[in-house]
Amino acid sequence: MNDTWHDMTALALGAAIADGDIDPVDLTESYLDRINKEDADHIVFLAVTKDRARAEAAAARKRAQDNLRLGPLDGVPISWKDLFDVAGTPTTAGSDVFRDSVPEHDAQTVTRATRAGMICLGKTNLSEFAFSGLGINPTYGTPVNPYDAKTPRCPGGSSSGSAVSVARQLAPITVGTDTGGSVRIPAAWNGLVGLKTTSGVVPTRGVLPLSRQFDTVGPLAQDVADANALFAILSGGKAADLVGSSVRGKRFLVPENCVWEGAEEGVIDCLEAAFEKLVAKGAVIDRGQVPEFDAVTDLCNNVGNLFSPEAYGEWRDILENKSDCIYDEVTRRFKMAENMSSIDVAEAFHTLRKLRGRYLKRIAAYDAVLMPTTPITPPAIAPLEADSAAYGAANISALYNTRLGNLLALSGLTLPAGLADGLPVGLMLFGLPRRENALLRNAAGIEKVLSA
Repeated sequence: MNDTWHDMTALALGAAIADGDIDPVDLTESYLDRINKEDADHIVFLAVTKDRARAEAAAARKRAQDNLRLGPLDGVPISWKDLFDVAGTPTTAGSDVFRDSVPEHDAQTVTRATRAGMICLGKTNLSEFAFSGLGINPTYGTPVNPYDAKTPRCPGGSSSGSAVSVARQLAPITVGTDTGGSVRIPAAWNGLVGLKTTSGVVPTRGVLPLSRQFDTVGPLAQDVADANALFAILSGGKAADLVGSSVRGKRFLVPENCVWEGAEEGVIDCLEAAFEKLVAKGAVIDRGQVPEFDAVTDLCNNVGNLFSPEAYGEWRDILENKSDCIYDEVTRRFKMAENMSSIDVAEAFHTLRKLRGRYLKRIAAYDAVLMPTTPITPPAIAPLEADSAAYGAANISALYNTRLGNLLALSGLTLPAGLADGLPVGLMLFGLPRRENALLRNAAGIEKVLSA
């Protein structure tokens, strides 16, 4: 076994398997060993599927030996957010309520990854019911952000364990879900690439729901190329051609309005430096108002959390009968629906449909819209656990920008843009609905500039 394997991207590992330089069995054992040593308390991984991983690795080894590999990620390990059904392993959603809920079948996305030869390492922690942007989970423990060795900080939610599993090199790549920001926030706060797909592009069958009309599935990865390769597997489509991707001649819009609300100085400085680099490489960056963003934000402020009514309806029986088993802060998010008028909600969704059309017309001339993934860097955990008001304020800040993409039905992606006081800052791109491959290609061009 090689001590440097965990430094490699998923595609690099796959290429080394193809070349005969890495044995999938040895690779899998190295990751299982890292998980055992680095996550002995099972705060990152809620379940490790050792037997399955070893069986799948043995099959991948045989295919590699016979030159019958199933694709570029055949033999590469992967972790899954514990919303995805993995046959014979509980799907807990990070809650005591589902601790003993064991599915008989894999989620459709898990099946697709398995058929592409990927190795299931296990299932990762998350915000309870996937209903928080912070990643705090008192029931199973909170996977601490690895970027601050002194102060335990939020990992981002809800795909907290997924992001930390890759950031701490316990898995080379992972899959999360994003209803209001749950792929992009933890990806941004852990220095990763996170792809928010358009609703319906990746199947959600076998994924525990929160809000079915907004739930999406997407990869969290070390770079755009890895995210691209895994997205192709999850969606059942072709990977984007990233060869020759560049920002030269690309036109980007940077909104000047609400997306900078409450932004930390370090976040602003980091992103302004990123914009300067893009312009120096030939990109055109326009700045202007995007009133549709303000209108969506006003809807959320005036009507309430637009994800809550459907989420509450999905889990009403459990919320009313087992609320003592659920984290108070998560219960509060569900119960926001109780004070929301059904007429106001219906009108809000009607307004959203109109805003989507207006937004698409406004940005038609641009390759992508650029903004902070989150206006804040990862906050310390302890003050938020001790103060409900502080928790609520931080949660709103975390989700403030990402939720725009969900409510406007866009594709979105976050890229590492640098560090502010040692903490990661994410640059978010919004693309057109169902145009993930174009978004990935634009992101790859930006990544080349920012990582140079």
